[in-house]
Amino acid sequence: MEGIIGLVRLFIIFFTIRIFLNSIFRRVIMRKQVYNQKNINDLEDARRFSEENINEDAVDMVYDQVCELYLPKAKAYQVVEEEETQYFCSWECRQHYIEARSIKN
Repeated sequence: MEGIIGLVRLFIIFFTIRIFLNSIFRRVIMRKQVYNQKNINDLEDARRFSEENINEDAVDMVYDQVCELYLPKAKAYQVVEEEETQYFCSWECRQHYIEARSIKN
């Protein structure tokens, strides 16, 4: 009889520990899920913010024939010839183009 009472006590202790550990693991898992959901929401907000600002941050790019590079139109130097506009990255490139055009003509 004492053996059976010992087994019952052992099962009670075992299940008590198991219930206690399960409750701890559930809390840990719930916290991780909440944390992950918060990070997912933050990433979605960041993605949505960047997609909304893509159109606002779009910049017209123009080509500099002398240096062979692209630059923002707002920062480019210009030469207008017969309804055609040429763009340059610097004043020196612009002057070089003008001098080369005057030599050809």
